[in-house]
Amino acid sequence: MHHDFWHERWLTGQTGFHQSTVHPLLERWWLSLDVPARARVYVPLCGKSLDMAWLAGRGHPVVGSELSSIAIREFFASAQLVEQLATDGDFVRHAAGTFEILEGDALALTPQLTGPLEAFYDRAALVA
Repeated sequence: MHHDFWHERWLTGQTGFHQSTVHPLLERWWLSLDVPARARVYVPLCGKSLDMAWLAGRGHPVVGSELSSIAIREFFASAQLVEQLATDGDFVRHAAGTFEILEGDALALTPQLTGPLEAFYDRAALVA
């Protein structure tokens, strides 16, 4: 999909893909993966997913990537966090608490941008 498609979806509120609860399979299976408690978890195309807060609640610093600044602002607002912004190449880095979201094209991410990652969680990015 072209970037404009996703920007339009967030702008018009056509976000039926956003879940209003933590994904039940994440809750059911995450602990069985034996991911170390302080492992940094990458969440691609994170939107404003509640799954990120669930992961952080289990001690994981969360690094997300998202194209939409609207989704990112809504995520931090719902978490009652004020993010710090910094430009990093073609990305805008939003950071607050244990969360860091890189605004930009996830396919352009590099290890230098994300920093070390020990695990990742993908609910639907591969199908998007």
